[in-house]
Amino acid sequence: MVELARRAILPILALTVAGLGSAFLVARSSAVGELGEDYVTMAAAKGLDGRGVRRHARRNALVPVFTVALLNVGALFGGAAPVETVFAYPGLGRLIYESVLSRDYPVLQGAFLLIALGVIVANLVADLVYPLLDPRVRRPGVAA
Repeated sequence: MVELARRAILPILALTVAGLGSAFLVARSSAVGELGEDYVTMAAAKGLDGRGVRRHARRNALVPVFTVALLNVGALFGGAAPVETVFAYPGLGRLIYESVLSRDYPVLQGAFLLIALGVIVANLVADLVYPLLDPRVRRPGVAA
């Protein structure tokens, strides 16, 4: 088990670092946008300190970050092919690579179906968790 974890560090690191840039950019942009909103200004005017104001805006700022994170999870299903090839890991990406080389079209269709299902499931999870992160999503017909 320790050996498996040791061998998985570099592939996991390679897959994780690839998606962190976009997540950090979205997190910063979302936080800056939320800190300029009227409700945050009102919270500061009521006397909340800096930490309280940031905590007040954090929940609304996390919704776009959560979206990007789950889209990155969906992209991992298909984007792992180079990492699996470099590190000689058997997986869906490596299967696609070998199927392209051998022109095995039915296997490619099945692999692409699995990738599409992974992306759909990631988006479904995002849609189901949105009402927990943003209460405005729960009420239909209310403008944001």
